[in-house]
Amino acid sequence: MARPRLPIAPHLTHDEISLRYRACRSGLEKTHWQVLWLLTGPDSPTPERVAGVVGLSPGWVRKVLKRWNADGPDGLADRRARTNGGRPKLTDDQQIDLWDALRHAPPDGGLRSGPKVAAYVRERWGVVVCKQTGWAWLRGLGMSLQVPRPSHTEAATPARRRAWKRRTGRPARGPAAGPPR
Repeated sequence: MARPRLPIAPHLTHDEISLRYRACRSGLEKTHWQVLWLLTGPDSPTPERVAGVVGLSPGWVRKVLKRWNADGPDGLADRRARTNGGRPKLTDDQQIDLWDALRHAPPDGGLRSGPKVAAYVRERWGVVVCKQTGWAWLRGLGMSLQVPRPSHTEAATPARRRAWKRRTGRPARGPAAGPPR
């Protein structure tokens, strides 16, 4: 059984929506305006067809349409900045302390990683973040993953390498020039 079509509130005309869609500079908001522009077009496709065009799920297209009907043009705004009240997880002082802590070696002597940074922040300030956020903070501070190059299992020991370098019988220069051909 097909879903009933959602009504579209006439907050703006199709041409006004088209102008706002073309003038929008934010990627997410531009996608929302494109969804609305397509839904209010002359042929008025279904949310499933619009979802296929813009690369969203049909449920998300319906959600954008419901936000448009409830709030008008303000409903299409990017709401991610208002998550957590728009505040960062760490204060400026905490970010400075984190930078200072990351400049030194970790307590376990290993390498810095996203999970280690997330655990440090959780233990130090009680701020719970996922390991990806810890990694993003590392990258944001200009750090990168530093992994030592793996050694071959059959590699020579340092003593054997020194013995090899001290071998006698090899000329200091390249091989002697042979007779011309």
